[in-house]
Amino acid sequence: MVSPVSDRPAGGLSPPSSAGQLLLTGLAGLGLLAMTAWLLVRREPLVDHERPPPATIRFSLDINTAAAAELSQLPGIGPTMARRIVAHRQQHGPFPNIAAIARVSGIGPVTLEQIRPFIRPIAPQPDRGS
Repeated sequence: MVSPVSDRPAGGLSPPSSAGQLLLTGLAGLGLLAMTAWLLVRREPLVDHERPPPATIRFSLDINTAAAAELSQLPGIGPTMARRIVAHRQQHGPFPNIAAIARVSGIGPVTLEQIRPFIRPIAPQPDRGS
């Protein structure tokens, strides 16, 4: 038995009519115009390859064990101040709390507040006098 031949594609869907094709083309064109207008009004590039966004790196360190190279990464602390912190720690022992860092020559209240978010809380030290 021979099956009848159909004009429909194998998937069962037929292409849109001429009016439907015209409508789809018009909608696609309207969408492109809207996107173009939005980009022109925005007046800034989508991606600026010349200036990447600033990288923000969050870290914290233990002020009682950090090396000078690590300490120098803190805001307001350069290599010289980092060496002073390490020297103070070696001479006087570990800092009992974050506020005690201000005992280091050159670290005032402003610098202390700048570095505070990057310092891990200091664990209480056992009482050595007992």
